[in-house]
Amino acid sequence: MTPPNWQKIQTLPVADIQVEERLRTASATAVASIVSSIQEVGGILQPLLVRRIKDGYRLMDGLHRLTAAREAGLDEVPVKVTECTNDEAIRIEVDANVAGAPLTPLDMAVFLAEHKKLYELDNPDSTRGKAGARGRWNATDKMSVASFAANAAEVFGKGERQIFRLISVGEKLSKEEIGQLRCAPNRVQFKDLEHIAKCGAQSDRSEICAALGAGEAKSAKEVLDRKKAPGAATVSSAEAQSGKIGDAFSRASKAARLQFVRTHFDDLAALLAEAQQQAAAGEVVPFSSKREAAQ
Repeated sequence: MTPPNWQKIQTLPVADIQVEERLRTASATAVASIVSSIQEVGGILQPLLVRRIKDGYRLMDGLHRLTAAREAGLDEVPVKVTECTNDEAIRIEVDANVAGAPLTPLDMAVFLAEHKKLYELDNPDSTRGKAGARGRWNATDKMSVASFAANAAEVFGKGERQIFRLISVGEKLSKEEIGQLRCAPNRVQFKDLEHIAKCGAQSDRSEICAALGAGEAKSAKEVLDRKKAPGAATVSSAEAQSGKIGDAFSRASKAARLQFVRTHFDDLAALLAEAQQQAAAGEVVPFSSKREAAQ
């Protein structure tokens, strides 16, 4: 990836800086603290990072500072401007937050997963299983997932194995599920994310996120314990395995799905024929098209 071309520090009107969907939302507590600082020193000291786009400027790093500047009524803020691609902009946002900002476990999961995705885009060989991925990351990329994981392990007082579980959570969670966890009355803890990482079925993960977000449970373990309680529906081994396959398939790209179908076409065709025979014989076969269900 070509390094961004940074320009000299300058100032921009607050109203001219656009903010698109962010990987992390602004904390009201942190914003209030910055507003207080602005009132004491008269402005923003650390420049925001913005990128030049066709119709103006877009924020890459400094959401809390920009939000505080707006609340404090500032007309202008100091900025560092660059011209870069969308992927480079995401990388800068991820690196800036993971390297220096106080992140919650959920924030860390989202950022580390995003960094891993960007790293794999830059280094496609890393996804082909030629050697140990963690070894390659450490050897070839100073700001690799492995180095971030080591830093996160130190920050949270956890082992690197637990941090890699955190990364897997960030990869699995949908935007809706992340939003539910951010809205949870009780802040999502590291243990909650570990339980989510171990969930075999997507339905379990969805139930945990919905319950925590709505304040119907205080922890992920509480949600899972309810499902195991006497009288609760049990999940068969086949259902659990099916959930894992469906989860992986839903997160895969279209190209990966096509490759999977090509590789397993004969097996899939045979299974589909068997399912149709069972349906014709009167057996209950829960098979339906999502496209048809949506119509």
